[in-house]
Amino acid sequence: MNIKINEKRLLDTFLKLVVIDSESLSEGAIQKYLAAELKKLGCTVFIDKAGKKIGSDAQGNIIATFKGTRSGKPFLLSSHMDTVRPGKGVKPQVKNNRVTSGGDTILGADDKSGLAIILEVLRTLKEQKLQHGPVQVIFTLNEENGMLGAKNLDYSKIKGCDGLILDNESVDELLIQGPEVRDFKVYIKGVAAHAGVCPEKGISALEVAARALSLMKTGRVDKETVCNFGVVHGGEVTNVVMPYLELKAEARSLSPKKLEKQIKHMKDCFAKAAKAFTKRVDGKTIKPQITIETPLRYGTLNVPKTAPAVKLVQAAAKKNGVNLKLAASGGGCDANVMCQHGLLMPNLGLGVQKCHTTEEYLKIKEFCQAAAIVLDTVLAYGK
Repeated sequence: MNIKINEKRLLDTFLKLVVIDSESLSEGAIQKYLAAELKKLGCTVFIDKAGKKIGSDAQGNIIATFKGTRSGKPFLLSSHMDTVRPGKGVKPQVKNNRVTSGGDTILGADDKSGLAIILEVLRTLKEQKLQHGPVQVIFTLNEENGMLGAKNLDYSKIKGCDGLILDNESVDELLIQGPEVRDFKVYIKGVAAHAGVCPEKGISALEVAARALSLMKTGRVDKETVCNFGVVHGGEVTNVVMPYLELKAEARSLSPKKLEKQIKHMKDCFAKAAKAFTKRVDGKTIKPQITIETPLRYGTLNVPKTAPAVKLVQAAAKKNGVNLKLAASGGGCDANVMCQHGLLMPNLGLGVQKCHTTEEYLKIKEFCQAAAIVLDTVLAYGK
């Protein structure tokens, strides 16, 4: 049997999806459209309550079950429904084997290319009456703003553990590793004093921060670890020794142990700075007060090379003429969050380039190759 994706229909579906506005937290319209399409395909569709929890105008994440012709655990396919801004009024243009926007918005191929592929794979399975195991589809909300949809997904409804996230760029790359990320929030309370009369009686929160940062490893710490301070707030006037300062940073690593080491190092640098600025003033000891918070933003993505989805995607890529590379990313995606719930879902590229910009475009050839790879992977799972 000649099993092929309907490439024209795939592209048409993508073009329909990108004109449905769905900026983060405004996914209501696309959620309704996708739920209706999945029901037409015969899926059992469940929508959880994540929308209200995160402030979206959509009810929640979509979890749809597509019955198989053979029994077994379902293979999971997931993409997110939201886009970054500016994503309203997208006018897709097809030219030279690419799809672009009109130039004043993003295209939304991140991640509507993934949504389109999943719909086309299910349509192909149904109309060609192919032999396959069950498939569960997960369409998430608000991935772009911290994977809040995946963080609030009703995991009790997920019946499989192997699958694919469709949310990467080049089709020849399969992400199997991603970093754990911790936010690093510092509040420094110094001691105010008149900067023109008695500056020696004060403690500048800015100078404390500067001392700490001068001791600290930031930027590229090692091959697997990075650290960046990106937000600073403090002070109000120039004639007062700065009494407070707030800094926000993040640290990322593919190794949780290295990340913990980096966080400890950062805390130690602030402790040393606080000690360095402790002094006696008018017979009293004064010192800066430092408060540090290090909440987890998301955990690591770590899918073994021997995982079923990895092996099957490698075989499917080879069959479709794609030289697939297994890779690690410095960024995060829904796969990071789902991995913490035991779902082993590497992230496949779809032919998307220049994401999150008005120059975003989709390579149609790679887009179609990705769809063929996903279809062959689903067909092979559970045989």
